[in-house]
Amino acid sequence: AAGYPVVIEKGYTLPETGWYGHYLTVYGYDDALQEFYSKDTYLGPFDGNGRVDSYDVYREQWQAFNYTFYVVYRPEQEAEVMDILGPELTDDFTMWQQAAARAEKDTKADPNNPFAWFNLGTALTRMGAITGDHDYYQGGAQAFDRAREIGLPPRMLWYQFEAYLAYWRTERLQDVLDLADATLATQGGRNVEETYLYKGHALSELGRLTEARAAYEEALKVNSNFYPAQIALDWVNSLLNGG
Repeated sequence: AAGYPVVIEKGYTLPETGWYGHYLTVYGYDDALQEFYSKDTYLGPFDGNGRVDSYDVYREQWQAFNYTFYVVYRPEQEAEVMDILGPELTDDFTMWQQAAARAEKDTKADPNNPFAWFNLGTALTRMGAITGDHDYYQGGAQAFDRAREIGLPPRMLWYQFEAYLAYWRTERLQDVLDLADATLATQGGRNVEETYLYKGHALSELGRLTEARAAYEEALKVNSNFYPAQIALDWVNSLLNGG
C-alpha cells in the first residue's frame, strides 16, 4: 500500500524435481479479489507481465519458510519503513514471539502439518539464541522432532538451519550429524556451507577435532568468506596445535 516491493521466500513442488525454495518479488495485492501480484523468475510469465496468485496459494507455499519477507527500500526511506512495520516486526525477540504464536496456532489447526512444527522450532530456537534460555532450545528441538516425524522435504535444510542449532545446543550431537550427513548426500546439500559448519561443531563437541577441521575446511571451500567457519577452524587448529 505504501509502494514498497516485498521479497518473500516460499516453497513449491515441481513435477520433475520435487520440492524447492525460491524467492519472488511481490509488488501488489487486492484484498477484494484476494490476489497477490508478483514477479517470479522461475515460474514466469516472462513477457514482462506480473503473475497473479490467490492469497490461499501464497499462504500455503509461504508457510514453508515461516512467512519470511524483506522490504526493498532506499537508505533514506528506512525510518518510514520501520514506522510502517512497527515494533512487532522490528524488535527481534518480539518478532520471534509473534512467529512462535502463529506457528503454535498453525499446529493446533493442523497437527500433521510439518511446516507448522518446523516454524515453531525455528521461532523457539531463535528466541533461545537471543536470550540464552535453554528452555527455548529444548522446545525448539521437540518441535523439530515432530516435524521430522511427520515428514519434511529432503531439501528443507538447504535453506533453514535452526534445527542444527537446536540439537547442538541441547547436546543432541548425533542428530546434528545425522541431519548434516543426510543433507550432504544430495548434490545441492554439498553446496551449503552451513551444513559443514554445524557438522564441524558437533564433531568438535565429540572431541573429533581432526574431522571437525575437515568439515570447517569444506565450508570454506564452498564459501571462502564464511567467517563463522574460519573462526571455528582457527579455534580447532589452536587446539590441535596445543594452543
